[in-house]
This record gives sequence, C-alpha cells and structure tokens, in this order.
Amino acid sequence: MRNLIKTLFAVLIITAINACTLQEAPDPPTGGGAITITAQTVQEQDVTNASGTKTTLSGDEGLETHWVAGADKIGIFSPQARTTEGGETPIKNAEFTAQTSAKSSNFTGTMYWGADVNHDFYAYYPRNPEFTGERTVVPLSLASAQSQSEGGNSAHIGALDYMVATPLSVARGGAVSLTFNHVFAMIEFQIKGSGNLTQVSLNGADPLACAGTIDLTQTPGDGAYTVTTSSTSKYVTVTLGTAAPLSSETATSVYMMILPGAQSENLQIGVKIDGNWKEMSKTQPSGGFVRGKKYVVALNTEDAGWAATYKDNRDGNLYSYKTIGTQVWMTKNMAYLPSVVGPGTGSNSTAYYYVYGYDGTDVATAKATSNYTTYGVLYNWTAAQSACPSGWHLPSDAEWTTFTDNLGGEYEAGGKMKETGTSHWTSPNTGATNESGFTAHPGGYRTNDGTFSNIGIGGNWWSSTESGTNSAWNRYLHYHNSTVNRRSGNKGHGYSVRCLRD
Repeated sequence: MRNLIKTLFAVLIITAINACTLQEAPDPPTGGGAITITAQTVQEQDVTNASGTKTTLSGDEGLETHWVAGADKIGIFSPQARTTEGGETPIKNAEFTAQTSAKSSNFTGTMYWGADVNHDFYAYYPRNPEFTGERTVVPLSLASAQSQSEGGNSAHIGALDYMVATPLSVARGGAVSLTFNHVFAMIEFQIKGSGNLTQVSLNGADPLACAGTIDLTQTPGDGAYTVTTSSTSKYVTVTLGTAAPLSSETATSVYMMILPGAQSENLQIGVKIDGNWKEMSKTQPSGGFVRGKKYVVALNTEDAGWAATYKDNRDGNLYSYKTIGTQVWMTKNMAYLPSVVGPGTGSNSTAYYYVYGYDGTDVATAKATSNYTTYGVLYNWTAAQSACPSGWHLPSDAEWTTFTDNLGGEYEAGGKMKETGTSHWTSPNTGATNESGFTAHPGGYRTNDGTFSNIGIGGNWWSSTESGTNSAWNRYLHYHNSTVNRRSGNKGHGYSVRCLRD
C-alpha cells in the first residue's frame, strides 16, 4: 500500500476501501448467489490545527491511503455469509484482493449470501493469511523498529497502516460498502541541520507501539480503537537505509507510525547524526495523538536545546551517554529504584533492588542517601533484566567484550573506563584516565551473605548472559589496576548496571 501526504488544512481521518464485484451483478434480495461488494469515496473531516512550533508536535496535514492492485489484501468476516452457495460454513477471514491502484478500489474474492435476512460484515487490513480465529481477536501489531529506505520516502508507511472497517449490516442481496478507518497515527519529522542522519527515535512515558489483538466489531467513532495488548514499547525508532545528508535550507522528512492517545509526560526525540545521538524534549499535541491524523514536527539539529542526555520517564532520572566505538553507552550507573530492601534480603530468582549502606524498605529515604546519588542502585541479576529504560538494554557478555576490545583489551580497558582522581575511587586508582568517557564509579556490591562490600574499592556490572543456572557474567574494575575482569557472579549478588542503546 502507498500512503500519500496531502497538503491540505483538512485531515483525512478515515479512508474508504472499495471492494469488488465477485462474479456477476447482485441477485435480488430473495435470491442466492455471490455477494457484490461496492465502494464509497473517502470521507474528509475538517479540523482545527494547533500552530506548529519547534517544541510542539502538531496536527497539520492529512494521511491518504492508496491501494496497490494485486498486492493489497483485506480479510473479511460475516457470520451469515457462506463460503459456498447453499453451504453452511460462515465467512471467516476471507481474502479479497485490490483490483485498482487508487484510493478507491474494487476487490475480488469469494463469498455467497446465506439464508438470513440481514448480513453483518467486518474487515481489516492487511490480511493475516495464517489467522483462523474469530473477528473479535484479530492479530494486530505496530513495530517499534521501523525502517525507511531514504530521507523523504514514505513508502514504508503503507505496511504499518493497519485499518479496520466500520461494522456494516445490510439486507440479504443488498449492496455492501466497506469504509476503513486508520487505527494508528503518523508523525512526519522535518529535519534541518548538518551531518548525515541515519536514525530518529521517539520515547514516551506510555506505549507508542504494541502487539496484540483487535475486536473488529468496535465502532469507536472519532475515538481510538481498543487494542488488547500482549506486548508494548514506549520507544519507536525509524532507521534510514541510506544516510540522509542534512541541509540548513531544505528539510529532510522521516515518517513514523505510532499508537494514538495521550502521553502522561513530554516526549523525547532523538536523532543519530554521523554516528552520534542527541536528544530533545517535546510536548505532545493538545489532547494527545488522534488516530488517522498526521502530525508534523520541525527540527533543526543546530538549534540550542539538544543534548546527549536521556530522560528515563519512569522516574525522571537523566543519563548522559557517549558513543564509544560503534556502541552508545550511558555514562553513569542506573538509578531506577521501584522498590528497595536491605542487604539481608536476597534471592536468585526474585527481583531485588539495593542502595549501598541502606537497610530498609522506604524508597524515598533510600534515594535521599549520597550513595544513591553517586553510585546508583545495586540490582540482583533478575532485577537487572528490567533495569534499563525503553530503547536501552542490559548488555550481553559479547557486547561487553566488544566494548573492552575496542578499548585495547581487558588489560588496558579498565583504566580507560575508570573515573580519574580519588574522590570516589580509593587511592591510588591505578591507571585511571577515563579516556573512553565511560566514567566508571566503584559502587561496591551486595554479597550473598547479606552484607555490602567494596564501595570505593571496586565496581561490578552485570551482563545479560548466564554463566550457569545460578550465575551470570559480569565485569569488575578495581582501584589497584587497569584491568577489566570478566567474572561469573551469583545471581543473588547486587551489582551495578550500565545500559547500552538498542
């Protein structure tokens, strides 16, 4: 499917699909035979748009869907219609194919009238040929990792443009017209500046992409469809297949599909230019994102306000980050603390969070300590799996090795990772240059015998890779040498976490 951006002050919020003549002209209402599905034109609705600013995402133009003949297929359900003339099997996910490349198209497929006086029809796009279930639980997904071939090319949007038809009831033998509604919303980033753009990201406090199911019997009107989710993501990226050279005069457009709805916090937009990320906070449109609408945000990467800082919307903590080799690492320990326990409470399988030196369960009190501010949180391995925010992850053992190899190997990398001086490291802090910008702090660890140990002396950082049933790989730095030690640690230990960008 192709999606064209119309320069209008009206926003197209629903798109009609014209379905096809299946065999012949429709039989009289009292007769049997094939069902004819006809089309109706696109409906437009005027909207009042918010004025565009550099810091506000605002509705501006409409999204118009065009079908591709022979390629686009819809799935149709009808509990009263039949798969064969005079048969008993109802229509379930029947395939109909576009015949015309236009915003209104005829579709072909096979469907026959049943004996009921009235027939109900439900449909969706794109058709899932593997689905055999009911119309109330049709699979739906919106990928968090989206790809665009080059700057200004919106061809990828068609595959992301999930649509559902307004439920329709007609008298037996009558005309059937299906009107399809967009389920998602679209953003066009218009980007000026300098350097080569390869990626754009959007991070929210609430889901922006998901997988799950949708009930085709819904009639939401102008509101959003209800989706039953099996997974969600608060982070969406668009990766360009070919890097786009930015210009200070002409904007490069990058297109992204997202879930509609209001966000509870400002959004954070990231751009990756010449291999380096930088971020900026943006306010959402008034009332949030509306399905079927396109939103435009103008960005200039040379403006003030960009920073290599990421905001964790779970708690508001800010994290600086740095591109090191081909990887992007946070430059301080994670401080995400949804709950806290003292060192005497532990487990290899239940998630536990610790703050060095604190023996209690009050999160606010733990966060008020200087150790929390300086060294962050100690996580057992289970808790570490979900410590990183959307768009970031706990590095694997192999990713840690890639990192240390890039710094000259395990015998040299430690010094290049450690913060210089002895404000946090015990003297002599051998070999510390922080050449990499990683700024490692020695947060110590929670031991498996229920105590804290080694703050200022050493730091351990988890990997996501198990080394045994009850153990996992980690990296260890010590105040008295420049080595990075690859070690296997018990999953019940409390270690620090550094996050790596997806």
